[in-house]
Amino acid sequence: MRYCGDVSTLFPARLRQGLKNLKEVVIDSCKSLEEVFELGEADEGSSKEKELPLLSSLTKLRLSRLPEVKCIWKGPTRHVSLQSLAHLSLNSLDKLAFIFTPSLAQSLPKLERLFISKCGELKHIIREEDGEREIIPESPYFPQLKTLLISHCGKLEYVFPVFVSLTLQGLPQLQTLEIKTCGELKHIIREEDGEREIIPESRFPELKTIIIEECGKLEYVLPVSVSPSLLNLEEMRIFEAHNLKQIIYSGEGDALTVGLLPLCAAIIEHLQPIF
Repeated sequence: MRYCGDVSTLFPARLRQGLKNLKEVVIDSCKSLEEVFELGEADEGSSKEKELPLLSSLTKLRLSRLPEVKCIWKGPTRHVSLQSLAHLSLNSLDKLAFIFTPSLAQSLPKLERLFISKCGELKHIIREEDGEREIIPESPYFPQLKTLLISHCGKLEYVFPVFVSLTLQGLPQLQTLEIKTCGELKHIIREEDGEREIIPESRFPELKTIIIEECGKLEYVLPVSVSPSLLNLEEMRIFEAHNLKQIIYSGEGDALTVGLLPLCAAIIEHLQPIF
């Protein structure tokens, strides 16, 4: 759908039953659109509601040039499952502040590609507060994610909150991590000083490529808990990361080479001295 005039909600709550059958949604250049899916409340006593959650058939979602969109899913997400979604692409959503609630992010067993670009107000991919339903620490986030590309998100503070690292599997299929022109990004995996002690060994066994460009506030690339799992890392390219002090944060020692023995090619330019 393109050029949809003055429409502020594309899928209003009265059409919520139709959300179960949607397979692909592509929206481009709708200048007045403020939210994509208005979810509303479930019908009480409906057994079918439980059997087939909203958006459970959606495989592809591509949103582009939607300058007024503040949220993708408006309303409670406890009856929503993105269990079939494999490809999510967001481009030029100028007012979007976050993409997923934590519980919604745990309903993505098939997501393989996540592309985010030119979302100027985006601070968090996963919002940390979620009062809708219980977060299950053992339930993995993004278990099939293979490619993550983020660019020109000037207010993004971190990519993954700490509770993503607390899941049992980490990001077991991630192969490519590319982040460009995110001026406020400080961490890829956010962890406070007190949290470093509770983060288990995070697993990125398939990660092959890391590309970081123009992330002027990034302090380090990954925490030391990740380094033992980087067995397939082949390429690391870092440009214009002036605040980078360590590649692998360990607090001490040789921060560049810990856990990076398989690395075949590393190009690192325009950094502070890291030794």
